[in-house]
Formats: sequence, structure tokens, C-alpha cells
Amino acid sequence: MREYFAGRETYDLGRIEELIEKSEVKGIILGDLFCQKRMFQNGIADLILLMDRVLASKKEAVYQAPLYVTGRNLEEVTAILRLMDGYKKESCVIVQDFGTARMAAGAYKNIRLVWGQMGRVRERRYSDEFLQFLKERGFTGMETGDQELAGRLYSFGLVPFFDNALLQYQTLGRICYLEYETGRCEPELCRQGCYSLRAGGEEYEMTIDGYMLGKKYRMIPENILETVHKKYGAELIFRKK
Repeated sequence: MREYFAGRETYDLGRIEELIEKSEVKGIILGDLFCQKRMFQNGIADLILLMDRVLASKKEAVYQAPLYVTGRNLEEVTAILRLMDGYKKESCVIVQDFGTARMAAGAYKNIRLVWGQMGRVRERRYSDEFLQFLKERGFTGMETGDQELAGRLYSFGLVPFFDNALLQYQTLGRICYLEYETGRCEPELCRQGCYSLRAGGEEYEMTIDGYMLGKKYRMIPENILETVHKKYGAELIFRKK
């Protein structure tokens, strides 16, 4: 039976025990991007308790670090990383910023670094140079739901952590400062990436106070999951099951 990492939007001890009992579950992803009280009834207290339970089991623990690590939550993040590293077993942290990555790589030797899917708000077009940069900074993998990118990650020696359901949400905001200043946005005046995104019908994604507007998941076809798993050695993440 094909193994996968389980990622759920809410957890309690009962759900954790249920996942631990499943032979096909390789690991469990814990941690909310914005606020632990959305994922756990008792917030950070439950995160620590349930992370400890997963670490004590035979499953691999994966910590989803907050989207924004600041002075407000830095102590929380380091406490979770210390807990994970203390078990001296393989575990992962999914990060979206290089400050957290540098801290984790420098102080916690038993934790693998994975660049998260929400890192795309910082780098929408993943160049070969960027993938090489991840490799040089100690990353072992990257979260994605794109088959072509999974192949490129594989070619760089990075493990694709492939989602079966991609997070999507609505957009607010201006994406072109040239248009703001001049009243128009024309390709001959600007060669920046944001213009290419607009020309391709894409938009930047934003949140308001940690809430995703129009939040939904786009399911990835089963045949693509099977292909990337077999062809590129992808680790599968099932957020919807």
C-alpha cells in the first residue's frame, strides 16, 4: 500500500491516534500557517502535546512552521523545533522563509528542511538558480502540486513533497506599480515578472489578517500522484482523503 503524509485542518488526540494506527500513514503534519487555535482546541498547548505523541510513535513528525515567523511567535517555533530535535529521530519542518530555515539548519541537526508551497508568495517562478540555492542552503525537499516542477526538483536532488490537494484562495491588491504611476502597464515599458503573471492570467495571492478569502482545495488527479511517486520518488501529502 502506498504511504503518505497526512495533513489535516484540525486535530485532537483521537484523530492523532487514528492516524498513528494506519499503516499507510508515513508521517503526520502538524501546525497552522496563521494561528494554532484554528487547528487545535487549546492552541499551542495541544500542538506541543500532539507533536510529542507523534514523535513518540513510529510515525515521522512534520512541523508546518507559521507563514510569518516574527518576535510574536519565535519562542513557540523554537520550542517545537527543540522538542523534535530532542527525540533524535528523523523529522521535517516545512518553512516559507529563509530566516527560519537558517535557524533550523544551524541548531537542529535531526530535522530535514522542506520549502513550503506558501513560499510561492515570495518566488512565483522557480528558476534553476533558486532550486540550486535551496540545495546549497540545506533543503532536502520542496512542497508542490506541479508535475513539471516535481521533475525539476528530482533533477536537482530535491525530494518533491507532492500535495494531493492544492490550496487556493482569492486575491486583493494592486500588482503593477508602473500602472499605478503612469496609468498603464505595457510590456515594452516593463519586463518585470508581475507583468508576465498578469499576461498569463495569474494573480498574486494575499490574505487579510490571516484569513484566506474563498479558500478551497484543487484536487490533483490520481494518475498524476502515481506518476510523480514512481518517476520522481515524490513523498505524497494527503490533505484531503
